[in-house]
Amino acid sequence: MDSQASPRLNRRTLLASAGAASALAIAGGLPSTTRAQAQATPYAGEEVTISYGFWDASQQAAIEAQIAAFNVVFPNITVEPQIVPWEDYWTQLQTAVAGGETFDVFWINSASLPVYASSNALLPIDSMIGEGGIDTSMFPAPLIEMYSYEGAQYGIPRDFDTIALFYNKDIFDAAGVEYPTDAWTWDDFRAAAEQLTDADNGIWGAGLQTSWQENYYNFIWQNGGRLLNDERTESVVDEPEACEAFEYLTGFFTDELTPSIAVQQSSPVADTLFPAGQVAMMTGGSFRAGTYGAAEANLDVAPLPQGKSRATAIHGLANMIWSGSQNQAAAMEFVKYLAGEAAEGILGDSGATMPAMNGMQEQWLAAVPAMNLQVFIDAADYSQQVPDPEVGFEWQVEIQSVVIEGWSGDIPADEICVQAAEAANAVL
Repeated sequence: MDSQASPRLNRRTLLASAGAASALAIAGGLPSTTRAQAQATPYAGEEVTISYGFWDASQQAAIEAQIAAFNVVFPNITVEPQIVPWEDYWTQLQTAVAGGETFDVFWINSASLPVYASSNALLPIDSMIGEGGIDTSMFPAPLIEMYSYEGAQYGIPRDFDTIALFYNKDIFDAAGVEYPTDAWTWDDFRAAAEQLTDADNGIWGAGLQTSWQENYYNFIWQNGGRLLNDERTESVVDEPEACEAFEYLTGFFTDELTPSIAVQQSSPVADTLFPAGQVAMMTGGSFRAGTYGAAEANLDVAPLPQGKSRATAIHGLANMIWSGSQNQAAAMEFVKYLAGEAAEGILGDSGATMPAMNGMQEQWLAAVPAMNLQVFIDAADYSQQVPDPEVGFEWQVEIQSVVIEGWSGDIPADEICVQAAEAANAVL
């Protein structure tokens, strides 16, 4: 959902301010009050309007369908969808919360939960669970735990995503290269990239984005590496296992098997080069499947190539209620509906993203039948969650900044891990 080169580089600047905002929130930049409690008075059918903030325009149609279905049950609650691009989302949210006026309901990621929960900007939803109408047993336990903080539940996952290897079958066929399999190793991935790269025709064998989620975290884990120590107080990406992963990936840039950082600034891999047939294969998230399934290119997907072990990042977004909402009862009904079977079914049927509710993944698979999307579901069995310290995700931005410099050729390959750890630890 966010790994393109030019947006990624813009996002680096944005995330730096978002990460700074996270640190600011902990230090008092967000207003801190006592923990909010859900309104005791239930929604009584009055006419109200609530706002719903999110960033992914590719899911707009599915969200509007969810709202339309919700209005069949609650005709007097008007939900105004408000799309804010990722490049502006976190800055706007932090500023709006600090200013005392933001969305009634909005998306959040797990890295940001501690920041907003610790400043009491979110409404706990414990009263909505169980007899309150939400059955958490219908969702994977790790995703439920992802959105709890200090004993309180703040959100229910709406979706989840894992990472796999998208590839262009026509480019493979033209080069006479066998399609990726679940037995592929790092060596196979590298060898195929070399065979598929055709500089004369402007084709790169691999498209390595600068996304931590869709790219280098997976390789670090596969090599037995870690991101943070067990206490989540120190980055350990300077350990040998992580260093080896960074050096392996840097080789693709050094040998021009992937678009350079400069090329990616104007032509993002995920949005432009891969669907246009200029990149043969790309590590990417399941949230891209709906878009690629509708593309004219002949695309498919396979498991990530494996290192010492299999590993993939897993994540999921959740809907939050702003603690300062003047329409909490209506917002609670909307969030409860979004966590139900009907809304999750709409999300699955759209193909835009994989629903988090157990059993709904089949609908997502059926929405894009031409691609082997089962690999994303299977990947949950060997998935890992990115650790989320309370200071927010500025540490990830700092690592990414160093990676971008290294892949631009400004930092030696064997120094990327060391400088990345130093940069991350400066803000942890």
